[in-house]
Amino acid sequence: MTETITEDKTQAIIAVVADVLGLREDELGPDSSMDNVPTWDSVEQIHICLAFERRFGIHLDMEMIATSTSIRALAALIS
Repeated sequence: MTETITEDKTQAIIAVVADVLGLREDELGPDSSMDNVPTWDSVEQIHICLAFERRFGIHLDMEMIATSTSIRALAALIS
């Protein structure tokens, strides 16, 4: 059950990031990040975080925005 919840969270994050970056969801995975997705730059990071906040109702402070630069890091913010 925990694995399914984690997969669901990860897929939800992938959907948000793909939408913001204009990518297909199958172009991203749990290991996708600013380091390996060319269109995920610092400006898009802000857009991703804003979309993340709207989608999940979570407020991100500046430290969270600066350090949540991957699908896994964003998924970890959802309890």
